[in-house]
Order: sequence, then structure tokens, then C-alpha cells
Amino acid sequence: MYSPTILVVDDEHNTRMGVSLTLQQWGKGQWDVDRAENGLSALEYLRKRAYDLLITDIRMPLMNGIELLETLREENNDVISILLTGFAEFEYAQKGLQLGAIDYLLKPIQQEQLIEAVEKALKASEKKKKSILGTFLLEEHGMQKGDSNYNKINNPSIESAIKYIDNNLDKPLTIKDTAQYVHLNSSYFSVLFKEETGSTYSEFVTTQRIKKAKELLIVSDIGLDEISEQVGYQTTSYFIKIFKRYEDMTPKQYRDRFLEKRKSLNKDT
Repeated sequence: MYSPTILVVDDEHNTRMGVSLTLQQWGKGQWDVDRAENGLSALEYLRKRAYDLLITDIRMPLMNGIELLETLREENNDVISILLTGFAEFEYAQKGLQLGAIDYLLKPIQQEQLIEAVEKALKASEKKKKSILGTFLLEEHGMQKGDSNYNKINNPSIESAIKYIDNNLDKPLTIKDTAQYVHLNSSYFSVLFKEETGSTYSEFVTTQRIKKAKELLIVSDIGLDEISEQVGYQTTSYFIKIFKRYEDMTPKQYRDRFLEKRKSLNKDT
């Protein structure tokens, strides 16, 4: 599982630390929170990493929150954002909403309001991500996320085996282990699996590993070492070799193609 990525931007040290620590505690250590003290510093982070959520103060030195959002729009970066503002900055907050901010919070920030706004924003980010992912998969592969040739499996044992495979892609997944899981003899299971899916067991497992890898490449910015582990390959070099064999490109090229497609989609919206 990958963690939601959040960037907190505020020139006030106490606010910056308070917001980030609150989110880390609420996320039970699963939310990946970075911090920046002004808009220019935030831009450096945002150009290097894809964030699920940006939480930024409006009034800051060097580059304020509105200027940050304007720059992100020019660069076709559609990160979901929340503004932090004082009572006297309401007009700026309205400008921020026009630039795509999903919400704003008045200082001093109340913990309950912060958590509510962040959870709402992360849901919006996930919805947008799935929409872009679906468009990309449809254009690149003629399929929607979740589509499969295996949806019409009629045998309960094979259905159970497929679920077992999909839930354990980080493991070796030998045919013996999967056959034992569904209480079948390995030889019989192998024949039955091919009859039901049209693929050999090893072909199917590899296809599912690559499919999961493609999703991780698109919806997260985690490195290839971690992705290769999550989809069951002991070495990154072997993962890259198999991925290229199936997709005619490296994992990095696949991710770069998606990022370019996302920029193109953002320009059209």
C-alpha cells in the first residue's frame, strides 16, 4: 500500500509543524507529509514529486500562496489544494478558489476542521486520479481499470485462486501454493486453470504482476525498487526486463508517458 502524499506550506514554524504533526498522527503514520516554508520552496518539492494534496498559507515571503497556485496552473500541475488564511485575507481566499483550491481554513486552525477538509480533499484527489487513470488505460490499452477477460470465470475454485493471486502479488505464488489454497491437486489445478482463463498459471501471474505494476507507476511516485517488491520480483533489474518484454517499454518510460498524457489532459480541462 502506498501512502497519501501531502505538502504543508507556511512561513510560520508553529503552524507548519502543528498541521503536519496533526496529519501524521491522524493518518497513524501512513500519511507522507512534507513541509516547506514559502511558495518558492514548495515549487521545488512540487516539481520533483507528485502530491495528492497541497495545504498552503496565503501570506508568505518570496512567493505567496496565490502566486504559487498561479504558477502551478501555468505548469499544468492540478494538485488538489487547501488554503490557510486569516480573516483579513478573505478576498485572497476567493481568488484561490477561482484558481482551483478545493477549500480554505481560517487561522487559528481547528483540528476537527483541518481533518475534515483534508479527508474531503484526499477523496477528491483519489477520484480525479482514478478518472485520469481510466482515460489513460482506455486510450493506451482499449480498456477501463478493472476490466478483465477473467470476469466470466464460472468455477468457484478458480475464482478463489484468482483472488488469492491478486491479494498476494508480493509473494512467490507457486502453483503448488495456490493449488493447496483452493484444496486441489497441482496437476488438476493447472489444467482447470488453463481451461477457465485461457492462460497458463505462470502467464496469468506474470500478467497480474505487470498490471499491478502499471497501476502503481501511475497512481504513485514510489520508486522502482519498491514497486518490484510489491509485485513479487526479487530484483529490480529482472522486474524491468519482464516489464519491457510485456509492454515494449521500461517502467520509467511508461510512467513518463502517463505524466505527459496527464499534462495534455490538464490543458484540455
